[in-house]
Amino acid sequence: MPEEPKDITLMQAIRDLKRREPFQPFAIVLTSGDRYVIENGGNLVEMKTEFFYALPGGEKFVFLRMNQIAAVENSVNGAGRKRRRH
Repeated sequence: MPEEPKDITLMQAIRDLKRREPFQPFAIVLTSGDRYVIENGGNLVEMKTEFFYALPGGEKFVFLRMNQIAAVENSVNGAGRKRRRH
């Protein structure tokens, strides 16, 4: 029987960070190098092939295609930054 991968997937990491209590901002990095800081987990909605994120202020939003997510940073203050790569 094949062994389960020990590394958590990027999508599961995003789901876990989104639900973390207390919530702490995290960043999603795309293959293009664009980086989006998720400041409110309630503004991040998982869809079938992408995430919809309404930026704070409610005037702008972005679609983050799952197949273009390269990394997740669970610490956005720069100190102790941890990256999980795809």
